[in-house]
Amino acid sequence: MAAALLATACYSSDYARTISANVALLSDMSDKLADYCHTDFRIDDRQISSEEMGEFYYAFNKASAFSSSTPREVSRESHKDFINMLNAYERFVHAADAYRLRGKPDPAMLASLMSQHDMVKLLAGKVIEDLRTENH
Repeated sequence: MAAALLATACYSSDYARTISANVALLSDMSDKLADYCHTDFRIDDRQISSEEMGEFYYAFNKASAFSSSTPREVSRESHKDFINMLNAYERFVHAADAYRLRGKPDPAMLASLMSQHDMVKLLAGKVIEDLRTENH
């Protein structure tokens, strides 16, 4: 019985640590993407390439793989909010990439993108708060 409780506690602790790392990754990547949006996807005198955009998709794929590997956690609020964050991040990345491909500034579109970024950040905070609540 004690071994089962210890295994559950370790798994739960690993879940909290891993989901926190994924939240931090998506949050940081969302900040970086917002910065790119503000500079019209230019660094110095060059345009950000499709290959460079791959890092944002990679972060999504990594976090998505994590969420798929936690079937026992799907009923937790932290997991539900993580899925919401993951979906918001994916929408932001796709919309930002489409904006990049348009190649011309659009203040209304930029405002929409910043709103999407804000949603990712809001949901990141919600997941972290959920974890605090679940672990007490």
